[in-house]
This record gives sequence, structure tokens and C-alpha cells, in this order.
Amino acid sequence: MSEKQRWNRPPNNGRAGQDARAPQAPIAPVAPPVMNTIFLMLIGAAVAQIIAAILGVRHAGSDAYRAETITKLEATGVKDVTTDMLEMMSVATVGTTIVVAVAAVILYVLIALFLKKGMGWARLAGTGLALISFSRYMGVSTPGDLATLLQIILGVAAMVLCFMGPAADFFNEKKKYKLARRKNARLGR
Repeated sequence: MSEKQRWNRPPNNGRAGQDARAPQAPIAPVAPPVMNTIFLMLIGAAVAQIIAAILGVRHAGSDAYRAETITKLEATGVKDVTTDMLEMMSVATVGTTIVVAVAAVILYVLIALFLKKGMGWARLAGTGLALISFSRYMGVSTPGDLATLLQIILGVAAMVLCFMGPAADFFNEKKKYKLARRKNARLGR
């Protein structure tokens, strides 16, 4: 080997014993701008859930709810509807509404955060949450209908965006990146 060839070899960046042409550590993919849109849509769905819950709690304490409940109970054959029964049903409705709203908001925020990081499981969990929200809307009539409808539209639209175009490419690249990192870790690089 001539003197010129020996000095013109590419450097190995200080890694003794490693060839500079060896595969380098994979580079993490950068999230496309649509991931910010998906994140904001899911946060908007969480806010719509909060608004729907507030309206639902207000409705559960109203005279209209009590009259509606009496009508429904009488239609099922219950004749002696007492004030205690109505109060108990109102409290149960408020409790259920609050628990479901808190759980949904936590799920929307967590899914939004993990989707932004490119976690594939969050895509599936978000799709499941959107389907549950959609099925919950069927046949329900509350003052929060518009907020609930907005929540469903935002959630479903965000999940559709996750499976299309740049977002789908981002999730695929993120998956390849994780697999390459694991492979390099096993090989000791």
C-alpha cells in the first residue's frame, strides 16, 4: 500500500478496530407536521369530552331529567316513583358521567402524547377509543350532543389521519428504526 492510499482512508471516528464503512446507528425519523394536527385534534376531543360531561352533569340535576326519568320508569311498568328514587338515579348518572369523562380525557391525552412519539400501539388504542365513543353516541340524547358529536368527529378524523399519507409513513419508519436499534443492540454496536 502506498503512502498516499494509507492516509486517504476514511476515518473511523475514533472507534478502534471498527471499519468506517460498517453500518452506523440508525437515525430516528422526524415526525411530519400532520402529527401535530393529530395531537391537537385529540386534545380537542378531550376538551369536547369535558364540555359534554359538564352539560351532562347539569342535565342530570335538572327538572327535565327528572320528568324524563319518570316517563321512562312508568313506560317500564314502575308506578310508584319516589323523590328518593329520582335523587338516587340522578346521583348515579352524575357519578357515571364524571368517571367516564375522566377516563376518556386521560385516554385521549395519553394516546395523543404517544401518537406524537410514533408509537404504533397508540394508533390501535386510539382507533378503539374512537369506535367506543362512536357507539356510545348512538341513541343518546343529552344537552351535550353537539360537544359529543364534535368529540367523535375529532377522534375519528385524527385516527383516519394516522393511517394515511405522511403519518402512516412516519409510523412505518418509526417501526423500522426501532427494529434496527434492537438489531444493533444485539450486535453490540
